[in-house]
Amino acid sequence: MKSQNMYIIWSHPRADSLTAKIVEEIQGEATRNDINVTTLDLYRRGFNPVLEQDDEPDWQNPQKQYTPEVHQLFGELQDKDTLVFVFPLWWYSFPAMIKGYLDRVWNHGLAYGKGSSLAGKKIRWVALIGGSEDKFIEYGWCKNITDFLNGAASYLGIEDNGITFLYNTIGVEEDIGDNQSHYESLFEKSRRIVDTLL
Repeated sequence: MKSQNMYIIWSHPRADSLTAKIVEEIQGEATRNDINVTTLDLYRRGFNPVLEQDDEPDWQNPQKQYTPEVHQLFGELQDKDTLVFVFPLWWYSFPAMIKGYLDRVWNHGLAYGKGSSLAGKKIRWVALIGGSEDKFIEYGWCKNITDFLNGAASYLGIEDNGITFLYNTIGVEEDIGDNQSHYESLFEKSRRIVDTLL
């Protein structure tokens, strides 16, 4: 079924970053295909990724009331059929903002456990990799990140889950060559993500 309402969660300290540009490309392509798009810019929103005691899961109480921020952010997901996460990988892992979002907002009694309401949605993950595809695969990071994201979606009961890696975003392991054509190929790849939602 075609996506109708997309929610893009993204993370980068600079509002003019390549990550932000990828978000713009996805948003623009979705809009051209009559998909309503809402974005959550975690940095500009002032999101706190630190899991404090008030938001710690209570396995005995699926109705636990977490902080207002958590309930508000989780509430923003309810009328969305598609969630898109866009973020760079740093030190072969997720930025604290993204991990903190998963820890706090995808909480027990909300995203999983009794009363979960994310099952049936679609998820697309877009990870920006500074280095080369060959090295990323060779050292096992592609499998590691893929297993984590597939596992997270499965845990929430989400079957329609897709992962896109955008490589050589800063050319640390390979010469990018023609910058303009290289980055346009990344933009085109990000726009094609929308095709999987139509």
